[in-house]
Amino acid sequence: MEDSPSIQVWHAGSSSSEPGVLERCCENWLSQDERVRADRFRIPTSRNQHVVGRGMARRLLGRERIDPSVISFAIEKNGKPYVSQPVQARCPFNIAHTDGLVMCGIDNHGDNLLGVDVEKLDRRTDPALAKRYFSRPEIDFLENCSSETDQRNTFLRIWTLKEAFIKAIGTGLQTPLADFTFENIDTPNPQIRMLNPNLESTIQWNFLSIEPRPGYIAAVAIGANAAGQNAEVTLRRFEDLL
Repeated sequence: MEDSPSIQVWHAGSSSSEPGVLERCCENWLSQDERVRADRFRIPTSRNQHVVGRGMARRLLGRERIDPSVISFAIEKNGKPYVSQPVQARCPFNIAHTDGLVMCGIDNHGDNLLGVDVEKLDRRTDPALAKRYFSRPEIDFLENCSSETDQRNTFLRIWTLKEAFIKAIGTGLQTPLADFTFENIDTPNPQIRMLNPNLESTIQWNFLSIEPRPGYIAAVAIGANAAGQNAEVTLRRFEDLL
C-alpha cells in the first residue's frame, strides 16, 4: 500500500457466524492480549468485528513496512486508542463496526482529529432516542421527514455524524449529543454548529456522510488543526489488500 496524502477510509465485511478468510487473516496480526480478548466474546459477530477491526488497523498502520503484529497500542484517558510503538506507525486512526461491516479511517501523513462511525440501515430506531439525545433543530428536521423509512435513515445519518465527532475529539458520550447540532443534514457534507460554547475552538471541521456499501450508512469527522488544511478522503475495500 503506497503512501497517500489523503485520509483513507477502509471497509471490510465481517462474518456473523464462523470466522472466514478475512477473520483468519486479521487474527494472524493480533497481539496475544487481543487474541485473548477476542476469545472472551461469546457472540461470533462481536468476536469477528473485534478481530477484523484490530487486524485492519494493524495492517494499515504498518503500511507494508512494519510487521502488523509488533505494533503496540495505548489508551488515552477517555478511552481512545493510539499507537505507542513503533513511532513510525503513529498516525491518527479510528475504528467503527456494525453488524456485517467494519471500518477503519487512517490519516497517513496528517495530525488531524479523525473519527468514523457506521450503522446498518435496517437497524431499528426509536424516535424517543432523538428527543432524548438530539438537538432541537435536529429533532425538527426528523419530524419533517416524509416517510417512516426516510425518518429512520435520517436518524441513522445524524447518529453516525454525532458518533464520529465525539470519537474524533476523544470524549465519547461524556460530551452530550445535544451540545452540538448538524446542519444541511441531507447533503454529503453536513456542517456542525456548536451549541455549547465550551466546544468552540480553532479546529476546522469537515464531515462526510457516505454509504460505504449497500445497506449501510457511515460518517467521517475530520478536525484540521492547521488553517486552510483540507484533506482528501478516499473510500477503499480492505479485501482488495488481501
